[in-house]
Amino acid sequence: MAAIDKSLYEKFIIESVDGSKTVDISAGVVSFNYFENLYSPMITARAVVVNTGNTVRGDDGKMQSLYNGFPLRGGERVVIKIAGNTRTNKGLDFSDSPSKYLYVGSITNVLVTSGKETFTLNLVSREAITNETVRVGKRFPSSQKISDSVDDICKNYLSTNKLYDVDETQNPYGFIGNMKKPFTLMTWLASKSVPASASKEDATAGYFFFETQKGFRFKSIDQLID
Repeated sequence: MAAIDKSLYEKFIIESVDGSKTVDISAGVVSFNYFENLYSPMITARAVVVNTGNTVRGDDGKMQSLYNGFPLRGGERVVIKIAGNTRTNKGLDFSDSPSKYLYVGSITNVLVTSGKETFTLNLVSREAITNETVRVGKRFPSSQKISDSVDDICKNYLSTNKLYDVDETQNPYGFIGNMKKPFTLMTWLASKSVPASASKEDATAGYFFFETQKGFRFKSIDQLID
């Protein structure tokens, strides 16, 4: 196969917020874009779905369109597995554990007619949903390293164990959360972080907090360049 060949959707299952309905929409996904960004604390994806006919039984017992019958309103869980289409392109897998599932952040470009519906699912990781509902009010001690504070925020506020790659910081920093969102705090702390591996004379502040398929990373800019 060639890299220009179509993607192979092994799984593309959407589950309602209350868990009562699941639908395999792999046949209706006409476009899928996945993004990782050093400047974004979360992974994002965008799926364009075209569906024909009534495929979901609504609350009234009648078959309805996916958008209205599900209904799709945001917060739904999505299980995705896309096979690699070349030896080097290994595909994407967000299906092997609940912690990796993606969630519907919003639905846009909705067009529903009598026989066809088209819409775009804007997907994010679960922690992005949690980030919108959680605020950090804790006082962090001035004796604590920034990398330890980032670990604390991820575990105790985002409730995630996906912080897998952290460059230790040498500088302690005390602060108050001031009821800010976890992602806001950690990207702010990134600008103040100095890597532990740097000498005092050569130390330069600057980190990235971002997410990949494997999890969250808090990485020194100097070490990324090296």
